[in-house]
Amino acid sequence: MKKVALFVKDSEKARATARELGEFLKGFGCRVSTFGAGDKNLSLRGYELVIVVGGDGTFLSGARLASRFGVPLVGINEGRFGFLTEINREEAHRVLTDILRGKLKRQRRMMLSVYLLRDGSKKFMGDYLNDVVITKAVLARLVEVEVYARDDFMVHIYGDGVIVSTPTGSTAYALSAGGPIIYPDSENILFVPICPHTLSNRPVVLPSDFSIRLEVLSKECYLTMDGQRGTYLKEGDVVEVVKSRRSCDIYLHPSKGFFEILREKLK
Repeated sequence: MKKVALFVKDSEKARATARELGEFLKGFGCRVSTFGAGDKNLSLRGYELVIVVGGDGTFLSGARLASRFGVPLVGINEGRFGFLTEINREEAHRVLTDILRGKLKRQRRMMLSVYLLRDGSKKFMGDYLNDVVITKAVLARLVEVEVYARDDFMVHIYGDGVIVSTPTGSTAYALSAGGPIIYPDSENILFVPICPHTLSNRPVVLPSDFSIRLEVLSKECYLTMDGQRGTYLKEGDVVEVVKSRRSCDIYLHPSKGFFEILREKLK
């Protein structure tokens, strides 16, 4: 492994860690490039590894970029929660050494493709690792959405919003909204209503080959993807969510399993 990209959160602490890791990697003969998490239109063609230095938000940005070029990534935590950035700074040298020597396993995570249908046109909104969320855009006004799974009417939601999540995203916003935890390399799509007025509206776990169609009945609401990109929606808009053809390959913690990390983060 010779060409490595460092994808770094905009903080002095993260930049200092990235500089130190860059020198460490050069000792293995790697060619190292450093990019800011806010850098746009980057090409990772020819790179063999992306190292994200930051928190979960930085990791999600890095995952979208890395998936476009089929490059695996690993997260070094210099953020707050660090659910996706599993490796702490003290473990970084050992973990990177294992990766460079081909000793560390990686896990494939499914992603979601999002499309916005408006006024007869269909716009691709991108591929996302965590979740797709429709929420109210105006204070105290509730969201009204009709939900279809594989063109089969599923539920009419009147509440604070809806979440469509990957298994990776099941431990994020979806969990806070009462959704189940899904093992991260599973192939499922999770639907979770946010504070619905009808208490019979419950989370639903669907096969990954289902398409989810969200028909907006509210005059105004807001679409957010991975908590980082968003746009206003209007009455009559349709958001379509399907399993992406792309996926994200993530190097796993060498000694901690998913449930140990889960217990630590949810204390």
